[in-house]
Amino acid sequence: MVGIRRALALLILSLYFWQFLLTAFLGPEELFACFIGLAACYGLAFFGVAAEWFWARWFAMGVGNFGSLFLLTLLQVGFEPSIAILGFSHLAITIFLAGEGMAARYERSEATAERWNLQEESLTQLRRAVKSAGMSLPLLILYTLAPQAEFMELAALGLGLAGVAGLIRGRTWSLFALGGAGTIALLDGLGCFGAPAVGYMLLTPNGSLILSGTIFAIMAGSLVFIPMLYAKPMLRFLRQR
Repeated sequence: MVGIRRALALLILSLYFWQFLLTAFLGPEELFACFIGLAACYGLAFFGVAAEWFWARWFAMGVGNFGSLFLLTLLQVGFEPSIAILGFSHLAITIFLAGEGMAARYERSEATAERWNLQEESLTQLRRAVKSAGMSLPLLILYTLAPQAEFMELAALGLGLAGVAGLIRGRTWSLFALGGAGTIALLDGLGCFGAPAVGYMLLTPNGSLILSGTIFAIMAGSLVFIPMLYAKPMLRFLRQR
């Protein structure tokens, strides 16, 4: 059922792409950039999975993990149907794309092995890094673009986007870019650059679920741990050079 599971995951990703895109144009003007960024993130996951890029399954699973985090809010606010739908549908993305059969169409395919020739250790660490990036990038977008971006927040977003692009291409400098983005987000969440902005996310038809920008900043700061995944093999590679 690999084909059916992939089709269902693509369906959910496409639904959220269009939801965020339409919300960007119909929602509050100050959240336009935020929802455009989220739409772009889901669009990238959809296109990558559909095109069978070897890293896209990991990235989409990371996006699924991001949405699943909102299930934790049910413990505080009680059962809210729209939040439950958001969380469980994202959890379904991760479940649908999991498994060795699905991996055989992406990172373990013959085309990937011929082009990239990744060792098992490198493949495992790259999987963890891309999943973490897929989960952290939407958080970084919410932290930086909702409702209004400051210079340090834009710097974190720029480093994060550059880091994800470099990570997919296997560039060493991407680790430092992601680490820089995570450090800025974490320090901002701790109040080192002044009071963090309040982040918003439209979840219910009756209004917005208002979440503190501090939460987004600290969670987006998880990007700072990504370089640690590659630290050992990177040093070993540099010594060999």
